[in-house]
Amino acid sequence: MKRKVLCAGLAVCDVPLRPIPKTILEDDICFIENPKMSTGGDALNVAVTLAALGVPAALSGLVGGDANGDFIIKRLGELGVDTGGMIRHPSLGTVVSYILIEPGGDRHFVLSDELSSVFDYGDIPSRLIDEADMVYFGSAMCMKAMDRGGAAALFRRARGLGKTTLADTSCSNPSLGASYWRELLAPMLRETDVFMPSYDEAVILTGAGELSGIRDSLAPFGLKLLVVKLGAEGCYITDFRNEWAIPAFAEFRPVDTTGAGDSFVGGFIRGLLEGWPPESAGIFANVVAGFNVTKLGATGGVPGFDAALRYAREHAGDRGFTETPA
Repeated sequence: MKRKVLCAGLAVCDVPLRPIPKTILEDDICFIENPKMSTGGDALNVAVTLAALGVPAALSGLVGGDANGDFIIKRLGELGVDTGGMIRHPSLGTVVSYILIEPGGDRHFVLSDELSSVFDYGDIPSRLIDEADMVYFGSAMCMKAMDRGGAAALFRRARGLGKTTLADTSCSNPSLGASYWRELLAPMLRETDVFMPSYDEAVILTGAGELSGIRDSLAPFGLKLLVVKLGAEGCYITDFRNEWAIPAFAEFRPVDTTGAGDSFVGGFIRGLLEGWPPESAGIFANVVAGFNVTKLGATGGVPGFDAALRYAREHAGDRGFTETPA
């Protein structure tokens, strides 16, 4: 596997806190496990997942010139991610996300995202775009400069060089409404080959509650694939001619669902790089995400490619999993 993926977007220090009861704001005190800082942020998580799956991956994003930034850069190097696109901001601190994890694995985030709002297309080294076969932007709807033209410019350049473009969402302000987000992201979506929002974010973007409505709302943008992540229910995929509803693997018991969608995206990209049909890529992505949620941390349970492929072969033959190229 020599093909390279450039991931652009959020890079975060995660501080998971567990177990946190739903009644935390009403309780005077609760006792938790000893917190251990880890890496997070959707673009970072996808890059780490790809590296674990044997894909050369580069990450472009911003961190502060602080100890948290040092931690992220060092950890990425240990995990085999190309950090040539990481920039240290001279005055703003690294984004830190405190993750409140319920006993069943559901989580809630508390963070400040000032740094993410200033990341823009001009921060991404041209060399990394030139070297990549695929260019992924993982933080639409939460990075102001990229939402307001940066992501569209990135994808326009990438497509002009014959690269595949892929986008995900991470909505930080759902109250703005579908018309706002649709108009803002339209230039990016017209340059996107594969769009992979979560169901909740797809609803915010389109205003549609049914998968068919989401599909119809996004069809005019010319996407090659729409992949909607459905959490514990699996995923929905369409190429706007065919569609597939792919259930998750219920045998994986969640410990921490942080990063589940990002590890799914990494698994799906790996399947595309293998040349598998969309359904097989979706099944494989469900396997990767299933493994990941059994461990603490946004990428703590990501399996190696061989382990994930072995599981897919042994457990998903009846689901239509095939390694025959599309």
